[in-house]
Amino acid sequence: MTVAEPAADWVLPDNIGFHIRIVQLRMFREFKRVFHGTGLTPAILTVLVMIRDNPRIRQRTLAEMLLVQPSNIAAMISGLDQDGLVSRTVDKTDRRACHVRLTRRGQQVLDEARDRMEAFEERVLAGLDDAQRKTLRACLDTILCTID
Repeated sequence: MTVAEPAADWVLPDNIGFHIRIVQLRMFREFKRVFHGTGLTPAILTVLVMIRDNPRIRQRTLAEMLLVQPSNIAAMISGLDQDGLVSRTVDKTDRRACHVRLTRRGQQVLDEARDRMEAFEERVLAGLDDAQRKTLRACLDTILCTID
C-alpha cells in the first residue's frame, strides 16, 4: 500500500501547528483502522504505557504528565480498573492519593498490542528513512521542551 499524496491543488496554510494537527488527525484515523475491534484508543494505550513505564504512579502525576484534568484521568483509571487492566492502591501517607499499576491482564493487553503498534508506526512513518525518523523525534522533543 502506498502513502496517499494530497491533491495537487490542495495547499495547507504555512503554519507548522496546522500541519501537526492534520498529521495527528490522520494518525488517529490510521490508529483506529489498525486497532479496530480491540477496544483500544490512543488515550487508553497511552495511559497503559505510561503506567507500565512508571509503576505505582499517582493518578494526579499521570494527569499532569498527559496534560489532562485529574477528573478525566480518574474516570479513565476507574474504567481500566473495572476491566482488570490496572489496580489502584491508596497512598499510605496521603489517603486522598492513589497509586496505579498495571495488572498482569494490562501487561498482556500491551503485549498483544505490540505487533499492531509496530505495524501502525511503520505505516505512518513509511516515507521516512532511519535518519529522518531520528530527526523527527529530535525535533518533536525540542518542541515539547520549548512549550512547557
